[in-house]
Amino acid sequence: MKLLIHVLPCLVLLLASAPTSAQSDSAIFGTVVDVVTRKPIADMVVTAVSPSRRKDVVVVTDLQGNFRIQNLPPGRYTLRFEREYYHLYVRGDLQLQEGHSLRVRAEVVPDPNEPIIGCGPLPPDFDAGPPMDAAPAPDVERAPSGPR
Repeated sequence: MKLLIHVLPCLVLLLASAPTSAQSDSAIFGTVVDVVTRKPIADMVVTAVSPSRRKDVVVVTDLQGNFRIQNLPPGRYTLRFEREYYHLYVRGDLQLQEGHSLRVRAEVVPDPNEPIIGCGPLPPDFDAGPPMDAAPAPDVERAPSGPR
């Protein structure tokens, strides 16, 4: 009986600290780039879908096009990459093993049917003057055009 009193607390602590299948140190990470410009794409929605999970996991790429999906249980995964002005890209049959990580590089294709709106400065507004056939205003003096 004394042995049970000493062993039972140790057994409870051991079981409480054991990893569960719901939490894992496995991950899928990578980079998303534009296939034409080869530049990273920020704000790309990356969705991990797996039959071993009840819910999909959704993350968004950072400014350098990087993403990381952590604490995934082992299993087969499909990644969906979605963003406005790009075609949907799906990467399937990714096999994730316990304690391992997968690196994925996704090259997505711009959608030519979607206009890409520039973010640069607008051209300056300027006054081109009156139309060529208009008479000058009465309070404006006409400068001589050259030697006569």
